[in-house]
This record gives sequence, structure tokens and C-alpha cells, in this order.
Amino acid sequence: MSIIRSGTKKRIEEILRDYPKMDRYIHDRREELMFPTKSEDENVGGGKSSKISKPQEQMLITIDEDKQLKALEREQEAVEISLADSDADTNVIAEELYFKEHPKYQMDGLIEDELIYCGRTQAFQKKSKLIRRIAKEMGLYDPY
Repeated sequence: MSIIRSGTKKRIEEILRDYPKMDRYIHDRREELMFPTKSEDENVGGGKSSKISKPQEQMLITIDEDKQLKALEREQEAVEISLADSDADTNVIAEELYFKEHPKYQMDGLIEDELIYCGRTQAFQKKSKLIRRIAKEMGLYDPY
């Protein structure tokens, strides 16, 4: 088992904390692309623009090609796939440690209050495995 870089681990943990708000982020970004704020045309009386003249076509191309939107969707999908492929304890760990705005538990509390049914070492292994799985789904980690 390879070790994941600390910067990658921090990035994945950030994605996990953002996951509950991901639908909102994606919605807001789509809205931003569909209804951009109008910028003043400083080229009054100038030549032809390189922009597509049909706004609907421009919007579809913009939404389809927007890197920020694609990144958000890729992050959300990576978390969803990884959670679906994880056991119940791993999902509880993710829920309690990352998804809650004000977490009530840390790992030891999850074990002591029997919210997860494994030992401390195994619990931390499950958490690490989830982080590696998400990183792998996103192409940020190659275990080989």
C-alpha cells in the first residue's frame, strides 16, 4: 500500500467537507454560466466580435466547457462512487468527521459510543482507504 501525499490528503479532506454543499455549488455555477452579468461593450462601432451570436449556443458551449463546473461534478462523483463502494462504518466515519458542520464525535467517540463496529486502528485504516479511493477516482493517486 503506497502512502498518499499530504497535500493530496488535505485536498480530499477539503472535498469531503464540501460534499454536503456540492449540489448547491454546482447549481450556483450553472446559474452563473446561464445568466452571466452583462459587461459593457467598450468596442462601440468596432469590427466583428469572435463571440457566437446566438446566446443559447454560447451558453451550452460555456456550460459544457467550464472547467470549474466540471471539477465540481468530478469531485462530487468521486465521493459518491467511493461512498457507495464503502462499508457502513466508513460511511458513518465520513458523515461524522466530514459532512457535519459541527461534528459531535471524533474517531474515538464513534468507537466508544458504538456508532462504528471496529477497533481504533481499523477505523483509521477505513478513513485512509476512503481518502485514497476518492483520490484514485479523481486521478490524483496511483497506488502502483
